Amino acid sequence: MKSLKASRVEDFKSKPIIVSSASPVSEIIGTLEHNNAYEVFIQEEDKVSTITLREILKASDISMSASSLMFRVPKLSSDDTVGKAAKLMNDYRLRALPIVSEGTIEGAVTTQSLCQALLSVRMFRRVKITKVMTKKPTTIDAEESISKARSLMLNKGVDHLPVLDSGMLCGILLSNDIVLSMFPKEGLERGAFVSEPSSYLNIKVSGFMDSKVLVCDPKERASAVLKKMIENEKTYYVVHHWREIQGIVTYRDFTYFLAEPEKLDIPAYIVGLPDDPFESQLAKIKFMRNAKALRKAFPKIEEIRSTIKTKNVSGDRCRYEVNVLIEASGKRYVYSQEGWELPSIFDLITEKMMKLLTKRRKRWRRNVKRFP
Repeated sequence: MKSLKASRVEDFKSKPIIVSSASPVSEIIGTLEHNNAYEVFIQEEDKVSTITLREILKASDISMSASSLMFRVPKLSSDDTVGKAAKLMNDYRLRALPIVSEGTIEGAVTTQSLCQALLSVRMFRRVKITKVMTKKPTTIDAEESISKARSLMLNKGVDHLPVLDSGMLCGILLSNDIVLSMFPKEGLERGAFVSEPSSYLNIKVSGFMDSKVLVCDPKERASAVLKKMIENEKTYYVVHHWREIQGIVTYRDFTYFLAEPEKLDIPAYIVGLPDDPFESQLAKIKFMRNAKALRKAFPKIEEIRSTIKTKNVSGDRCRYEVNVLIEASGKRYVYSQEGWELPSIFDLITEKMMKLLTKRRKRWRRNVKRFP
C-alpha cells in the first residue's frame, strides 16, 4: 500500500476532455454522453476549472455557457504522488484531477485508474465490503419528485440515490440519469434553447430510476466488488442483505485507503491499534478524519486521544472497546463505544461527541446572553 501511495500520478495518466469556457451546457452534456465521462476541464491561462454532471444539475437551461457552472480545481504535476491525488479527490469530492505541465493540461488522473491499481495490493484482497462501504447512505422514496432528488444530490454532494418503495430497495437514481433526461435529445444535438425543465423535475423518481440495481452481499470481498465495478464500467454497488440496505460503495470509498494521512494543528494520538495492517489503516483513517471534523466544528479542542482495547476474538473477528478523550478549554471529555468494526465505532463516537459538544456550546451561549 505504501509503495502505491508513493507512486507518481504520471503512471496513471489518462487523456483529459477539455472544452472552452464559452461552450454551451448542451454541448458539454453531449460530450460527456459521447465519452461516457463524468467531467470536463477548462483552462484559462494558468487556471484550471472543471464541470461535473452534478454541477450540471444546477443548470436552468442548456444554452448557459460553461463559465456559469465551472469551478476551480487543484492541479497536479507529473511528479505528485497517488497519495496526494487521492486526498485532494476526497477533500474536493472529485473523480478526476488535471495533470499540468508548463502551464498546460497534459493529462488527468481518475479515481477509477487509482482503484484499478488497488486491486494489486495483496492485503486489500481479504477485506470485506462492509469495511469499505458508506453506511446509512442518502436515499429517496420512489414517489418523490425528480426536483427533490436533484436537491438531495446537490446538498449532500452525492451522485447515487438508492430508491425505496415502502422502505424496500426498488431502484437506483444517478446524477447522469437526471441530466440526460432533463433536456430533449434534439436540444443536446442542436444546442437549442430550453427553458427550465419544470415538467421533467415534477415527474416521480420512479419514472427515471433504474430498477436493475447493482447489489452485493455484505460478506463479499471488497476487491471482488471493485473488480466488477471496473469491468462493468459502473460507479457503485449497493450492499444489501435481508431486503435491507446495509450501505453503498463508490470509487470515492476505495480511494480513502490511498490518501495521504490527515494533518491536524493539535496533538492527536491513537494507541492499541490491531495487528492486522488493513484494520489498523482503516482505524487511523477514520480517527484522523473524525478528529479533523471535530476540530473544525469546535476550535477550542486542544488535544484528542484514542485508546483501543481488544475485548475478545470470535473466529476471524475481534470485538473492540474504543475510548476517546478530548481536552478543551481546560476540561476533559471521555467517550466510549464497543463494537466489531473500528471504522463504525469511530463514526458512532464522533456522532456522540458532536451532539454533546453542540449542546454544551448552546448552553454556554445561553448563559452568556443571560449574564452579560
